[in-house]
Amino acid sequence: MILIIGGSYQGKLDYARERFGLTDDAIQVCTEDTLALDFSRRCVAYIDRFALNRVRSRLEPADALLTDPGRLKDMIFIANDVSGGVVPMDPVLRAWREACGRMNMRLARQADEVWRLFCGIPQRIR
Repeated sequence: MILIIGGSYQGKLDYARERFGLTDDAIQVCTEDTLALDFSRRCVAYIDRFALNRVRSRLEPADALLTDPGRLKDMIFIANDVSGGVVPMDPVLRAWREACGRMNMRLARQADEVWRLFCGIPQRIR
């Protein structure tokens, strides 16, 4: 599994497309309304948006990802890093921020590679 993380608009999805030869059909782009992850696709982009929907439903986002770690073996996950900056005053957004941190830590522990992008420049963390 590969985890790519970084701030918003830092080139994460473009990097994944180029480095791993991903086509649009291979990528699930999550929105705040995404209810389920499509594990038949190779890449899940912006899992932080999926996480927000889960938190609003009072569900732990990481639980949806890691119930069967074997199915994640060849996948690529892309997440916006929401851990920096001001802590949200809104309780739901604060819970989302914390849930994203837990989810990303669990993914990173299982990942074969972890990449961080800043200003479009990839840096391998693992």
